[in-house]
Formats: sequence, structure tokens, C-alpha cells
Amino acid sequence: MLGKGPNNNDTVWCRLIAPGFPDTRTCLLHQKLQMLNVCVERRVQREALGKRKQQQQQQPQQLSDEDDEDDDDGEFYDCDEPTSSRGSPSRAVLSMKPEGRLKRLGEQHLLDEPEEFLYIPETQEPVPKTEDQLHDDAEVMLQLGPGSGLSTQMMCTSLLSDMEAFKAANPRGKMEDFIRWYSPKDWEEVQDESGQTTHQLSVRMTTEGNTWQKVWQQAQAVPVARQRRLFDDTNEALKVLHYLETRTMSEIYALTVVPALHTAILKLIDIYSIAHVEDIFSAHIEELLNDLCRLSRAQSNEVPNVEAFISNLAELERRFYQFKCFEKLAGYPKRSNQSQVKRQFEEILKNENCCTIVNKKQAATSDIVSGGGSLYDILSPKLQQDISNRLISKDYVIRLDGDTKATEKGLYLGPQFMRAIVTGDKLRLCGAFTESTTFV
Repeated sequence: MLGKGPNNNDTVWCRLIAPGFPDTRTCLLHQKLQMLNVCVERRVQREALGKRKQQQQQQPQQLSDEDDEDDDDGEFYDCDEPTSSRGSPSRAVLSMKPEGRLKRLGEQHLLDEPEEFLYIPETQEPVPKTEDQLHDDAEVMLQLGPGSGLSTQMMCTSLLSDMEAFKAANPRGKMEDFIRWYSPKDWEEVQDESGQTTHQLSVRMTTEGNTWQKVWQQAQAVPVARQRRLFDDTNEALKVLHYLETRTMSEIYALTVVPALHTAILKLIDIYSIAHVEDIFSAHIEELLNDLCRLSRAQSNEVPNVEAFISNLAELERRFYQFKCFEKLAGYPKRSNQSQVKRQFEEILKNENCCTIVNKKQAATSDIVSGGGSLYDILSPKLQQDISNRLISKDYVIRLDGDTKATEKGLYLGPQFMRAIVTGDKLRLCGAFTESTTFV
């Protein structure tokens, strides 16, 4: 469902969709709509930020030089003018003006510059991906192999962006400073021979050929404002729209059948909740949800087979209306309480539509509403009336198979049959009897 944004502007959003990144626990259609909302949100934020920057550029910046002097503690070295103590290009880069600082990392300082605080940089937001995009990336990674440069580039795109932003915010920082902020678990506490506590990088960070070290060497000091966007919201939104526009009828069915069935289950749960019988059918509902989950995760290009699931869902709905009929038959709420009706109906579910209507233990506990009676007392008048108004007949049948093994003369016993039909006060008998016809 499409609608305008929260401020009633011209931005169109997919309403009734959970906010945030695509949730891979949901169906693919829901993930695609979430991705579309993320694209719209990123676009709106980017345009708003651009307007703010444009307004700031139009205002006079008289205090900018004074702020720069305070940040550098009175020392500024031009990277194009090498000095005797900082003549190498690397040292010149380290003397650049800090950019893209978000806030301090507590009271921590740089390892090589104890007087300078460690700053958290402004970074790009994570790249959202839907389930099919993650699957495609995994397929490409498997085909390229772990040693491929393109594979490493795909994995480390976000890491490279964060390292460049960190270098821009902390020009005099080194990789150990970056690890202290980015992955504190890899900044391990150890004790030297004298018993003093020190810190060092973990084994996985110091292994030869470590990917983090390679990326750190490649990273340049580039603030997030001048970095290339990791997530192209316009391109991703067009991909989602193209995906939805190019689906065939069978693919549309595969995308929508599971959400439709889940909606039906939620509606049934709502009906149970209103009738206060969710405790009776909770196990059945849980089983249906598990079946639907397995159905949605089936890795197959064929159309999902939902006939068995729909039959179980229809049976559960039929059971609910069977309960409502039984509830009315038991005289609820005037002559019986709901707990008694629930207990009897649970027995019906377990015993193939049969239940005990006379229970002396329940009668002894007086689990009966005032002015009412046991289920037998409630149903007995109805049964007596049915007996008087309708003829109920009972059949009794006795069969005896013939003894074909008897070979002695006169001992052979053939098949015998007798049937008794009792209807009210009348009794009718009929039979079929045989005897040996072998003469001497």
C-alpha cells in the first residue's frame, strides 16, 4: 500500500511495512518492499543534508580559522612542504587537517600521540541486502574462491570505507588505534615478563597476509563526505521496481501465496483470541506456522504445493465452529461454564469426536455453575426427547463359520447366522442355519 510520508510531502512510501533493513526472516516480497522504503528514506536524508550544507556555505565562516588552530594545538604542516623532521610523504600525510569527526571515543588517546584524543569518524551506513542478493553474493564468492582479489574487494568494501574515514578523522592514528574502536575484541590484554599489563593485536590481526593489514595499507585519508556511496539508493530502487514489474504469473503466485496463508493464520488467531479459546488450539496453530515456515523455505523452482496446508487450515477452522456448536449445545453461559465446555471439547479432539458426559469425580468437585448441572444433566433431556420422537434401532448379529476340518460322519457343522433387531419395545429375529446333508 502506497502513501505519502509522515509530513504529507510528495514522497511516496510503502505503508504497512515493517521499518528498517530487509528482514531475511520474512518473505521475499516483504524484503523487497522494505528495500524500497530504505531507498526512499536514504534519498530523503541525502537531499535534506545537501540543502543544509548549501545553506551553511552561504553563511559567513569567520570562526573557521580559529577552530582549525585549536584542533591542531598550534601546529600545522602543509603536506606539500616537507620539513627536516617530517620530510617523508607518509609523515606529511599524517599532518593533514582532521575531517569527518563524529565524537570522542571516551577518554582514549592515540597510541603515538598521547596528548591527542581518539575520535570516532563519521561513516557510511551499512548496505542493506535482500535474501536473493545475499544468495547471489555467496554464489559469486564460491565461484571466485577465497584467494581472488575481487572476492576480497567484495568483502572489504565497507571496511575500506571505514578505514579511510578513520584516517581522515585521526590523521596521526595507526591500525592499532583503528582496532581499538572498530574491533575491541582484537585488542587483547596481556602481561609481560615483569607482570605489567599491556595490550596488543590478536593473532588473527597479526597473521602474515592478513586482509585487514592489506586494506589498511590501501586506505587513504578520505572523509565520508568525499567518499563514493556504497549504497546507490536510486539504482537499488530501480532494481526493486524492475524485479516486481518483470514477474510472471507463477512467480507472482509464489511470492504472494505464503503471505496470504500467513494472513489467514493471523486472522484465525484473532478469532480464537476474541472467543477466548486460543489455549485449545495453540498447539495446532504452532504446527501450522511450522509447516508454513518449511513451505516458504523450500528451495525449489516449482510452484509451492499448498493443498495439504489449506486442508489442515480448513480443518482447524471447522473445529472452531464445531466448538461453538458444542458450546451452545452445552447451554453456555446459562447452564455451564466455559472451563467445563473446554475440558469436554478437548476430550472430543483427543478421542475422535467422543467425550464422557458422566464423570462422578467432576460431580464430586462440584465443578458446576449455580443453577446448572453436569453435562449429562444438560444433554439427558435432549436425548430423552430424541428417543421419544425418533425410533432408535439396535442390531445384534451372531455369526458362526463352518467347520470344514470335521471329517467324521455327523460331526460337520456348517455356517450359522442370527440377527436381532430391537426398535423401541419391539424385537425381531431372523436367522439362517445349515446342517449336514450327507446321508449314510
